[in-house]
Amino acid sequence: MGAVVPWGKGYAGVAPGHIFHYAGTDLLTIGGQRAKVVYMPGDADLAFFPLLSAAKHTELAKPRLGGAMLENAARKMACRISDISWSICYVVLPPGDLPGHGDSGTPLIQEGNVVGMLLSLNMHTCKGIAISAEMIKSIAGRKN
Repeated sequence: MGAVVPWGKGYAGVAPGHIFHYAGTDLLTIGGQRAKVVYMPGDADLAFFPLLSAAKHTELAKPRLGGAMLENAARKMACRISDISWSICYVVLPPGDLPGHGDSGTPLIQEGNVVGMLLSLNMHTCKGIAISAEMIKSIAGRKN
């Protein structure tokens, strides 16, 4: 899960939509609770699912060029944002220590705020693509 966003009267988790497409399901388990994807926009590789337990929203911020971190429960990796549009960020990754299976959805962090969520990477160029926090906020805002 890359972020927690306000959703109706509660909160929703956000993850890459391709995970659910490849798995062939819209169900997931988070901390022992079952959830179901309720929205997958046609214009972004995102999946939104309601969080039924207490949650705190993620501080989302606009990405900027320069240093960043990819950080999930299993690893923390320094990287650099090299290009930005309002919807995606290109991330330069350290050669020899690339994200692997299960790292899709890893939050991209700058100054303590999530500025994006890793979607894919090219092993040959050591560059990744992250959807920007601006795009995540925009899509979540459509449903609120």
